Amino acid sequence: MNRLGNLHNRASFLNLIMWRKTMRKRFFQIATVSIITCMTLTSCTSRNNNISSSYKEKEKKFKIGIVMGKTEIHDKGFNQAVWDGIKKTGKKHNWKENKNYVKTDAPSDKDAKKELAKYAKKKYDLIFGIGYSFQKPIAEIASKEDKSDFVIVDGIVEKPNVVSITYREEQSAFLAGIAAAMNTKTHKIGFVGGTKDPFIKRFEYGFKAGVMSVDPKIKVKTKFANSFDKPEEGSKLAKSLYGEDVDIIFQVAGKTGLGVFTEAKKLKKSGKKVWVIGVDRDQYKEGLPENVTLTSAIKRIDKGVDEVITKKLKGNFQGGRILRWGIKENGVGLSKNKKNLNKDTVKQVNLYQANIRTGHIDVPENKEDFDNFSPVKPEKGEIKKKKVKIGK
Repeated sequence: MNRLGNLHNRASFLNLIMWRKTMRKRFFQIATVSIITCMTLTSCTSRNNNISSSYKEKEKKFKIGIVMGKTEIHDKGFNQAVWDGIKKTGKKHNWKENKNYVKTDAPSDKDAKKELAKYAKKKYDLIFGIGYSFQKPIAEIASKEDKSDFVIVDGIVEKPNVVSITYREEQSAFLAGIAAAMNTKTHKIGFVGGTKDPFIKRFEYGFKAGVMSVDPKIKVKTKFANSFDKPEEGSKLAKSLYGEDVDIIFQVAGKTGLGVFTEAKKLKKSGKKVWVIGVDRDQYKEGLPENVTLTSAIKRIDKGVDEVITKKLKGNFQGGRILRWGIKENGVGLSKNKKNLNKDTVKQVNLYQANIRTGHIDVPENKEDFDNFSPVKPEKGEIKKKKVKIGK
């Protein structure tokens, strides 16, 4: 009996020793994992802090050079819209004008090249050229300054260090055509373009297609000013068109287009009811106090500008890409201001916009497409599939 008791006690003692060894081993395992985990978390936190610190430092020192044509921001249209977009992004990052973003004007190609090269030599993070007239200057300077990153707005330059921001102007112009056709009393509508380049012609063909979609019998009379910086020429062309019984003019002529507003306001004062359709940004104010702005065909230039700047900041510059913003991307449309559009017009504009968004209607952007264009009846069901958003 004693022998059995001794054996039982010895077995219990050995079990206790084994248990202690097991627990000690588990303790060291847990402790090791805890230390490794702690080191990893500390390392990750440190790395994240370093990344955050690096981004903030980069953000603080970020510099953008903007080169504009000779009308600069005084066109109250395209250039103004670009500048507003730059300032909007700058506000988001607490940037200061003339420190983080600087603008200069370039009346000629020679001046454009000089200004673009100047920003490249100073190692600015992004260099913008505003307008299709900058295609050649940017192409040349981007090739020479291949370590710098460039952006062209409303133009295309196929270089690995250039991002091209473009818009489907024909789509917003199409909607402007719908609005014009539904509001003309004389069945005669005008179009005033700055020049006959492909970018302006896109507006013309899209606009005509929109008018045709409402009533093929409405006449659209077109005139070109051959300039974007001569308001007096815009007034002269507008006077001629209004004198031919045109009661609505869609102007796509930059600063020259401001002359169209001047003539329309003059006629409105004399008792003649005429309208102007603005372009690139909401130009409602340009029609005051006589209230002659029917609507505006706008581009969300702020969206394109912000996307490119943000990606560059995050180290993901989209060099070599051609970005295209249309109705589907909420990049173009009519202005939110509907004060001068009746409910039926707004309803039809929304319906056609929804049909363009889903691809049911394909808007022509050149002569060949326009010559082959046949008006398509919009499907009411399309507006239910996608919520229509008209840009600001």
